[in-house]
Amino acid sequence: MSEVTAIQPDLAFAQEIVDSGGEDVRKCFQCATCSVVCALSPEERPFPRKEMIWTQWGLKDRLFSDPDIWLCHNCNDCSVHCPRGARPGDVLAALRKRAVAHYSVPGFLASWVNRPAMLPLMALIPALLLALAVILRDPIASAFGLATHHGEGMQYANLFPHWLLIGFFSFFLGLAVLPAGVGAMRFWKAMKNADQAADPNENAKSLGSSLVSVVKDILTHQRFGKCTALLSRRQAHLTAFYGFLALFLVSGWAVIVLYVINPLAESPLPYPFPFLDPAKLFANLGALALVVGCVIAIRDRLKEGSEAGKSTYFDWVFLWILFLVGITGILTEALRYAQAQTPGYIIYFIHLILAFMLLIYLPYSKFAHMVYRTVALVYAEHSGRGIDNRSQQAAPSKV
Repeated sequence: MSEVTAIQPDLAFAQEIVDSGGEDVRKCFQCATCSVVCALSPEERPFPRKEMIWTQWGLKDRLFSDPDIWLCHNCNDCSVHCPRGARPGDVLAALRKRAVAHYSVPGFLASWVNRPAMLPLMALIPALLLALAVILRDPIASAFGLATHHGEGMQYANLFPHWLLIGFFSFFLGLAVLPAGVGAMRFWKAMKNADQAADPNENAKSLGSSLVSVVKDILTHQRFGKCTALLSRRQAHLTAFYGFLALFLVSGWAVIVLYVINPLAESPLPYPFPFLDPAKLFANLGALALVVGCVIAIRDRLKEGSEAGKSTYFDWVFLWILFLVGITGILTEALRYAQAQTPGYIIYFIHLILAFMLLIYLPYSKFAHMVYRTVALVYAEHSGRGIDNRSQQAAPSKV
């Protein structure tokens, strides 16, 4: 006996996807070329064909619980080969934007972060919070016996002592991690509830081995290597990813040096690190890689035609903030060596504002793809969806 499934179309949602960059979805006539040419699409329940028809029908709940919109890496092979110009890559990008807003807690912040009119407010908030931290610096230091002066000459720590900066960002980053975690758990639960084939099969993996497999894939960006339309996208992602990772690791090492090693050591390590210190060199290489990766990504998004895909404010604001974090970080260091005190402090303050916007708004911006794509990849491995069963097939040639 066949099973009857009730569907509840949401035409308003379909229009939202059109307005978010997926306006060509109406051209789709379900030929399935997109699913055939996609090297990442599994043989069972392939994408993006089903996502295109679900979007046309306005099946919001199905789409938000669909891991495949995140398994798509937006390489645009599907858009290049689409005979109707329906641009499935752009449609799935618009779906990911709406999914971030759907799982965001609180939801209004996603709306604020991704509205151009709200950008001044989104920058003003960290500026005011940082200014308040400076105002409260001396009273807090007096109350707890902490240092506020770290030497003669130009020292950024004289404006923001290490303890203040670490405490400030740790507190607000903790506030960002909480809603990101809630969103990830809501997404996982939605995928399990929607997946009618959730029972383990011969391809399923344990949660631990699935996570290990996904981490390996993230570190190599192997899936990007299967794309053919825009090969430089993998290069841009890898370069920016490892640049950001290097800066994150050095920041963590600096905290360990300041608050673990130095209090215990008879001869504390110098900080800020000297220019030729391995940690400093690693950080500088990371900053350069971050900027280069962003430049490649910006260049690709400025291209016209089907290969590059449509770029929206959701894409651009994240990419430019990431780029400016790298640029202002490099300028901050250069101005310190030049002992250019006034411009140095100004650029440093701007750098901190941008870093706040990048990290603290993560659950609501495109940066959230780091969370949701990882969760989707782990679920795909864990549930045995067989997303790698076409990995040995040759990628389609570009026509």
